[in-house]
Amino acid sequence: MTPESTAHDVVERLRARIGREGAESVHEVEAGHVRRFCEAIGDDDPRWREQAPPTFVVALGAETPELPEALEYGRGWLNGGDRFEYLEPVHVGDTIRVRSRLVDVYEKRGSSGDLLFLVFETEYVNQHGRVAVRARGTRIRR
Repeated sequence: MTPESTAHDVVERLRARIGREGAESVHEVEAGHVRRFCEAIGDDDPRWREQAPPTFVVALGAETPELPEALEYGRGWLNGGDRFEYLEPVHVGDTIRVRSRLVDVYEKRGSSGDLLFLVFETEYVNQHGRVAVRARGTRIRR
């Protein structure tokens, strides 16, 4: 944090960015990518040859909004967890558009000091314009 900014100032500047979106990315769900993902997680269920396993969407990546203010707070990042809502299956051959947005910012005191929580929502939309997966992830700056 710079000498002229306080943790409270950083939190308020980040709250002003709620709703900001990251860049959209577009991915074709390729059989080889799904196969490699399944090998990495040790899941050889044959149904994954045509349909991607539920957590596969994390392998597509998501560009979170640029939030340089967050780097003024603390020294490092922690993953605060992710929650997924599966609305329809993702199949090999689908084209998935991915976009993340900042939906919440808050601060808590932990045993090691103050913590900054950034909550992102990511939507994975298929070629039919339907949301296939919605993910909510929390990142913590300490």
